Amino acid sequence: MKKVLAILFSAAVFLGIASPAFAAEDDYQKGIELIEKTNKEIDKKIEEAVGKADRLQADYLLDIRKIEEGDKIVKLKGEKEKALSDLEVAKNDIKKQNELHKKLAEINAKLDEQQAKINSKITEINQEIDKITGQLLSGDGKDVQKLEEKINKLNQNLDEKSAKSEEKTKRFTKELDKVITGVFEETLIMSNETIKKAAKKGVQAECSWQLVRFADKWVWIDPIRIVGC
Repeated sequence: MKKVLAILFSAAVFLGIASPAFAAEDDYQKGIELIEKTNKEIDKKIEEAVGKADRLQADYLLDIRKIEEGDKIVKLKGEKEKALSDLEVAKNDIKKQNELHKKLAEINAKLDEQQAKINSKITEINQEIDKITGQLLSGDGKDVQKLEEKINKLNQNLDEKSAKSEEKTKRFTKELDKVITGVFEETLIMSNETIKKAAKKGVQAECSWQLVRFADKWVWIDPIRIVGC
C-alpha cells in the first residue's frame, strides 16, 4: 500500500512540474506558427503589390510609346513583333514562312509611310516657324503680335509630346508611390502586431528588412525574423 501511495505521489509531483513546462513549450510553438503565418501573408501582399507595380509600369511605357510614336506606329510595331515571333516558330514550314515574310514586308512599308508622315509634319511646322521668324526679323510682318502668337502655337505643337509625357510620368509616379506606401505601411503594422503577440508566447522576434523591387524602385519591406535564428 505504501508503495502504491509513493508512486501516486511521485506521479502527481511530476505532472505538477511538467504541466507548466509543456504549456510554455506549446505557447512557444504557437508563437512560431503565428510568425510563419504572418510572413506568408506579408509575402502574398508583397507579391500582389509587385504585380500591380509592374502592370502600372507596362501601361505607362505603352502610353509613352504612343505619345512619342503615335498609336498607328505602336500598333504596327506590335504586329511586326508578333510576325517575327511566328516566323521563328515556323522554321520548318516553308509556306508559312513565305506568308509571314510577305506580311512583314507590308508592315514595314506601312511603318515607313507613317514615319514619313510624322517627319513631313514636323518639317512643315519648322518651316512655318522659320518663315514667320524671318518676317519678324525683316520687319515685313505688319501685325507683330499675331505673328508671335502663331509662332507660340506652332512651338506648342512641337512641345505637345513633352507635355503629355510629363503628365503621364507624374501620374505613374504618384500611382506607384501609392502602391508602395500602401504595402509598406500595411506589412509594417502586421509585423509589429505579430511581434507583440509572439513575445507574449515567449518568442522574441524582430523586423527583418528585405529589399523588394516595385517597377523601377527598390524599397525595404519588413517580414519577421526570430531573434537568434
